[in-house]
Amino acid sequence: MPPREPYAQFFLEPKLPRHRRYETLRAWFADGLPAKPIAERFGLSPFSVQSQVRDFKEAYDRGEPMAFFVELSPGPKTDWKKPRVREQILRLRARGYADTDIHKALGRAGRNVSVSLIDQILREKGLVGLRKRTAEERQRVKAEIASGAIPGLTIPQPAFPRIPAVADVRDLDLSTGRSIHSRVAGVFLFVPFLVQAGLDEMVRQAGMAGTKMIPALSYLLSLLGLKLLDKERKSHISDWNFDEALGWLAGLNVPPKTTVATDYSHRLVRGETNRLLAAWVRHVQPILCPLSPRAFALDFHPIPHRGDPRALENHYVPSRGKAVPSIQTCFARAIDPPMLCYANADISRGEKDQMPLRFVQFWRNMTGLKPDWLYFDSRMTTYAVLDELRQGSVHFITIRRRGPSLLQAIGRRPAGDWTAAVIDTPQRRHQRIRYLDDRVRLRNYSGPCRQVAVEGLGRAAPTLFLTNNEDISGRDVVVRYTHRNHIENDLGININFFHLDCLASEARLNVNLDVVLTVLANGCYRWLSQRLKGCQTMEPKQLYRKFVETGGHITVHDQDLLVALDRRSHNPLIAQAFLNQQPTAIPWLGQKRLRFQFK
Repeated sequence: MPPREPYAQFFLEPKLPRHRRYETLRAWFADGLPAKPIAERFGLSPFSVQSQVRDFKEAYDRGEPMAFFVELSPGPKTDWKKPRVREQILRLRARGYADTDIHKALGRAGRNVSVSLIDQILREKGLVGLRKRTAEERQRVKAEIASGAIPGLTIPQPAFPRIPAVADVRDLDLSTGRSIHSRVAGVFLFVPFLVQAGLDEMVRQAGMAGTKMIPALSYLLSLLGLKLLDKERKSHISDWNFDEALGWLAGLNVPPKTTVATDYSHRLVRGETNRLLAAWVRHVQPILCPLSPRAFALDFHPIPHRGDPRALENHYVPSRGKAVPSIQTCFARAIDPPMLCYANADISRGEKDQMPLRFVQFWRNMTGLKPDWLYFDSRMTTYAVLDELRQGSVHFITIRRRGPSLLQAIGRRPAGDWTAAVIDTPQRRHQRIRYLDDRVRLRNYSGPCRQVAVEGLGRAAPTLFLTNNEDISGRDVVVRYTHRNHIENDLGININFFHLDCLASEARLNVNLDVVLTVLANGCYRWLSQRLKGCQTMEPKQLYRKFVETGGHITVHDQDLLVALDRRSHNPLIAQAFLNQQPTAIPWLGQKRLRFQFK
């Protein structure tokens, strides 16, 4: 007999899927092998073997066992596109349309067919080539395609216009019965606060710039709305240009486009932004802080530039661990009650050390009172400025930089000079420390300054606090300085939610407007958290996700503007907060009274 081995391999090691399927089922039904050895022989899993067995049984029971081994070719089995477009192609050719014209016309009607298919259909009907057309005929065909008025074709109208309307206060339509839907109708929750604070009067007093199409208040509300909606950059606002509700929020028909929003800061060259900030703090402080704050935490935050700026100075950026071209900003936060109350981005390197004095002057001009306490770190200012604060009777607590000789001198002090204490703060419950209370001489500081060296704060070397207050204990110095951590938390919120670091600009005016808008947006979310029961400690990102990012319909009635929010699980908290509130008359919307409705 001839050798069988070379031919047997064809059956033992099948290559084609159909052949492997046949041998697998033959081994199961004819040879009676279990699934595991069959799977090992043909490189399958036991589950695949059982699946093929199940499918074959179903095909066998239907009387189609051989159909199970037929390889089906993929793709459509019939020509479905030709019958749908044949009549339109022939009609357009009769009107003098060339192949490319027919292709464009069908594309406008939502029927995307290739030029080769059009040519194939025309050849089947013997319509090869096109007679020479006159210039008038070619112009007519071109005009029909451009306008969409093509005989025999229905051009679908888009759900939204292709080009958004131009922002113009004169086009604002608040006629009775109008109703629009917005995916962020919850942004109207901030309107009662803005009206109560008198934002329209603030903008007027600050002398903010505006035009006939976009008044100053509408400009500011448009930019503030982007901050409240967690929008990263002004260059990314195009997706809001069709949302009429955001236009209504600002007293416009639609929000301004990217160019208008970006260029607005360059109109503010006469200190309008600083006057707006002062007016905001003056009017909002009694609402958010019934008691006038007397203690403040100050901190710097450099905003790095991501391009190649030539005019910017280098500032140390902690997140990068080095000095890079950036714009230095300064923030101040009231301690109790909490509120961001100062921001400045127009700071050069030579002016950086004077920022504590600038803030003291700012607060004195606004309230007639000087701050009682300032808390800041060692990079904030110089010893000479600390001396000026002492002469102005402003108490401060700051950190002193630790040199090797200074630490060696402290380390030689006997244990009896140290005082034991226990601090109790939210981050350090019942933490034992010990401190050394001394009076030291500082360069450019007239007279002795109090220094409190503290061990037990989690560092190997003692932390050195400097203060000009002689009345509080060393333990109170440590506890008071921990309040400065709150401004670091607020700056983290401003970076993560209000995207403070995303403003890549070389113009300080642009950055200064952005940081002031950040203060305004932070105050809006602080007010909302106070209104919602049990949400006082919520961060803006949580408030936005649970409350502000809520869709709804805004409907115009005779005297009212009704905001009907879509049903969400947190709506009862909003209803509880606004249940007994009188309707708010909105000055920039024709004194329409704002009311809320919950489904």
